[in-house]
Amino acid sequence: MISIPRYKYSLFLWRYLPAARWMGVKIEFLDAHVCTTKLTYSWFNRNPFGSIYFAAQSAAAEMATGLPAFLLIRQLKAPVNMLITEMDMSFLKQAKETVYFRCEQLDDIRDSIQKASASDDPVTCRLTVHAVDAQTGDPRSECIIVWRFRRRKK
Repeated sequence: MISIPRYKYSLFLWRYLPAARWMGVKIEFLDAHVCTTKLTYSWFNRNPFGSIYFAAQSAAAEMATGLPAFLLIRQLKAPVNMLITEMDMSFLKQAKETVYFRCEQLDDIRDSIQKASASDDPVTCRLTVHAVDAQTGDPRSECIIVWRFRRRKK
């Protein structure tokens, strides 16, 4: 498991993704192959219907794919930029408690970053994030995120 000290993660969020910090997106698990984020229903991320706001769920799904990519780019010292080019989210059932967002395709992210750093052509990486209720394991949403990795121009 990759260990990120709590204070470093908090500083990362405040610097790069303050909205995700405000909404309560947390890292539950991160290793070389899987990233799971956690989002608990609260006043900060609720909607008028008594469930977690779609934007907060989108942020948690993005974090499950974006944080590993960000860390891999730094670890590999790859001169690569990253950008979401597509996002498709299906909401299957209201999220009213704690929800886990899990991406199991971190190997695909690593491969895409390595290809992008070796080429002038952009590389896209299509990732799926499954969101499940923390207590029951029932599906809550599914998100498909397409990242584009491109070598930085000198």
